[in-house]
Amino acid sequence: MFLGILLGVCACDDGDLQIEEVDFDASNIETCAGLDNPTETTFFFKIDQDEALLLNLESGLIQNETSQVATLASSIPDASNLIYRFFSDNVTSAYFCDALPPLEPTVIKETTATAGDISVDSRVDTLTALTKNYSHTITITNLSLVNDQGEQLTDLSTLVYGDFSTQSENSANLAVPFSNFLEVASEECNISPNQGSLRLYKVINDEFIFLDVPNADTIFKNEATPDSIPIQLDLANSEIFKYVVLNTLANNDLACAASFGDDIKSWSLVSTSGILTVETVASEPDDNGTITYTHDISLENMVLTSKASGEGTSNVNLAAIPSVSFGTYITTMVQ
Repeated sequence: MFLGILLGVCACDDGDLQIEEVDFDASNIETCAGLDNPTETTFFFKIDQDEALLLNLESGLIQNETSQVATLASSIPDASNLIYRFFSDNVTSAYFCDALPPLEPTVIKETTATAGDISVDSRVDTLTALTKNYSHTITITNLSLVNDQGEQLTDLSTLVYGDFSTQSENSANLAVPFSNFLEVASEECNISPNQGSLRLYKVINDEFIFLDVPNADTIFKNEATPDSIPIQLDLANSEIFKYVVLNTLANNDLACAASFGDDIKSWSLVSTSGILTVETVASEPDDNGTITYTHDISLENMVLTSKASGEGTSNVNLAAIPSVSFGTYITTMVQ
């Protein structure tokens, strides 16, 4: 990403600092190790030989979820700050991160930002069998820098500071797999993208789970199931259950789509073994004679598979999940 900044010249004949261009395009964002939770990182720096661009970011802006537009924001200098620093010689990360920083090099000059608007755009970068990996793009607009003589250098329109990476367990790898979906009510697609099946789905942020239930009328019957005798459906080689992660915010339309288009990147884990069980309870008829049937859906001993993505890759099977509660599906019948 481009990080070239054109600045006004503020040179003086007596050797004061001159700045014509700041270009950290070839430098990666660095941080200091030691935090148990990388999302708590607030200090970032970029090094270019004897120069460094330091960012102290307001806490809470790095989150392991895809961000809404313009929601992760901070201002300079109220809650965050940016410093452009010059050293007497090439500097390394040890200068910023060691408990006892080296005596050399020394700071010659530094320029502090007096204004700026920071935004963080977070989205999924990759999904593995165990983790969701996030990329957080830090952007600064309307940035003003002032040198140690108090001279205004310029007002920058846009500065892409760079990308910072974090990761979290994916929903299939939580201590209780998919427990984050327990409080989310399932919804039904008006038109199923898989012909002949009923699609039920749940959406959270940048991911969703769904069931494509074939012959739904025989699975969700309008009759109570006998005690301890649920209706069962074999998940072997059927891909009835699917866990999908996107590099954008998920929504109902995407959960019901057959494909996502070229602009959206997706990853998925699909069921290749296990049993879908349905236990149905019938209500008493209401005043209109309507009986409500509540179908409780669970998946037992389910194996999820990450499908091979190309040449040189192969399927990866996750350990069997003893039980996943998908929630309930409601049908009615008038006597």
